[in-house]
Amino acid sequence: MSATYKADFNLWIEQTAQLLRSHRWQEVDLEHLIEEVEGLGKSERRGIASQLTRLLLHLLKWQYQPQRRSDSWLDSITDSRTQIELAIEDSLSLKSYPISLYFKSYY
Repeated sequence: MSATYKADFNLWIEQTAQLLRSHRWQEVDLEHLIEEVEGLGKSERRGIASQLTRLLLHLLKWQYQPQRRSDSWLDSITDSRTQIELAIEDSLSLKSYPISLYFKSYY
């Protein structure tokens, strides 16, 4: 399975899912499976961080550059908020994550 992981990631996913469905635990490439599961969590947090950065940037521009306000900034603000809310709906344990990021990145 490890060779498949390196050669054809999609095939590795399909085979791993089938092994898990079949309860064939001893055949699962556990090392890479753990790596991928951890990566999913990191990806969610990175997504929220990216959206929060975009949101803060456009909110600051909106506040301090009123003469340059545009519909695209407003759309970006709305979209960033929506994307953060959707990510939190999918992973309620991340509810306080944007607040912790805010304090780390803004101050």
